[in-house]
Amino acid sequence: MDDPTGREATALAKRLGALPLALHLAGTYLASPFARWRSFGDYKQALDGTAASEVIADLDTIRASSRAAVSQTWELSLDALAAQGLGRARRLLYLLSCLAPATPIPGGLLQPEVDTDAREFSSTLRGLAEVGLIDVADTPAVRPGDVVVHPVVADICRARILTGQTAGGDTVMADAVRLLAAAGGELDSERPGDWAAWERLLPHVSAGVSWMAPHLDNESLVMLLTVSRAGFSALWGIGRQGSRDGEVLARANLAAAERLGDEHPDNLAARNDLGIYLCATGAPHEAEEMLRTVLAGRRRVLGEDHVDTLRTRDALIGAIMEQGRFDEAEPMYRELIADMTRVLGADHRETLTTSVDLAWSIGMQGRPAEAAEICRRTLDLDRQIMGDENARTLDAWDDLSRWTNERGDHATAEQMSRELLDIVLRVMGPEHQLTLTTRANLARAIANQGRLDEAEHLLREGLADMECALGEDHYRSITARRYLADTVAAQGHVAEATQLYVQVLQLQQRRLGHEHPETLVTRRLVAETTDT
Repeated sequence: MDDPTGREATALAKRLGALPLALHLAGTYLASPFARWRSFGDYKQALDGTAASEVIADLDTIRASSRAAVSQTWELSLDALAAQGLGRARRLLYLLSCLAPATPIPGGLLQPEVDTDAREFSSTLRGLAEVGLIDVADTPAVRPGDVVVHPVVADICRARILTGQTAGGDTVMADAVRLLAAAGGELDSERPGDWAAWERLLPHVSAGVSWMAPHLDNESLVMLLTVSRAGFSALWGIGRQGSRDGEVLARANLAAAERLGDEHPDNLAARNDLGIYLCATGAPHEAEEMLRTVLAGRRRVLGEDHVDTLRTRDALIGAIMEQGRFDEAEPMYRELIADMTRVLGADHRETLTTSVDLAWSIGMQGRPAEAAEICRRTLDLDRQIMGDENARTLDAWDDLSRWTNERGDHATAEQMSRELLDIVLRVMGPEHQLTLTTRANLARAIANQGRLDEAEHLLREGLADMECALGEDHYRSITARRYLADTVAAQGHVAEATQLYVQVLQLQQRRLGHEHPETLVTRRLVAETTDT
């Protein structure tokens, strides 16, 4: 079996919770000539996806008696709990198994059934924990603590649900969706105070979309996709929409929505989110193509003035701008803002956000004063309508400081960045991409005032943190490296500046393309420092 580093084997072992019997069964299966999945990685992927029931079923052909022993052990435990008056324990275990295994399930997610009081519910949880089927955190019984289900327990429970070996499996899955939807419905994807709750909920939403979606009725599927899309939106504020988490959720949503039809609103919404992810991760050409298709579909299905249609127009223009076509994006943004103002109002959050995007397209064409003025007006409205700590407000503030610096008012830009940095550190944390960008913009403003040594120190420190958090090929990391190169060049360290510019050029060519305007500027800077 080809796994020279042992990474796939280690990942599978973790997935199985390092349970000896589970590891033995998996190893025996993979060594069998009848195995459908021939590698550790394929086996883990099958367990994580919709093929989990097939994996479990295939084990029957290899070691039926061993697997049966595992299942029979806890079936006896469940019978014993029922005999003690905890008859709901079996159903609750299956309900918990619908969520992400080996991942804390927030106690608040597990609302007691309407005909079950909280004391009985808590007793049932404790009973399952006492027989070793789940782990429960030690918190007051009135509000049950976090619950963790072992991966093997979850896998076999899921298989029994899908193969009809337990009564009411469809109802159990529908109830799991209902719990997820209720929990997500209490959260705001844009409110920083809710982001920690979203981070705890999202693994369970993602698990539900990955394995339950093909087996749900359409009503439950739409409910699950609604909370999953809200979670994807929350990842923008959290700063991970362009991460692996964002990709997994966006692709899983689309796979789940495909059975609804190409022009079902939820299918269009899933493709829209995937287009946003692609744009955020350096694939704007592919994003543009996808978003043009989504826009055509939304115009037909929802109408020209529907808010989702307007949002797709904004995302599409963003993909165009990501390719450096700023002069093309500007009139498109102006037209969109006019339509948003007519339909939503001038002070709607979507209208305000698109105004900041318009400012970017203008500033990148060399008109920073005009861009700064748009950002200033927008920021004033953002603060009035959404508050100082809303993610959209903070994003507009960051852009305002950038364009203020670019137009030559460096001292004011420094003051703005320092004020903003205090807020984003408190609200978003030190590793959030907006915090890291604010640090880079602050250093840039300091450098432009001639305090080069101070700026260099801040940029080196900030670039290291940014590359650790986002990766060296992230657009924000590339920009910070460019700022460092400019600062080193201004200090007269030509050789090091040239080396940094070459690094920036190589990264831009991979991320943005050889003919992107920013790539062309860096190519010129490389030539200039090389000739010096």
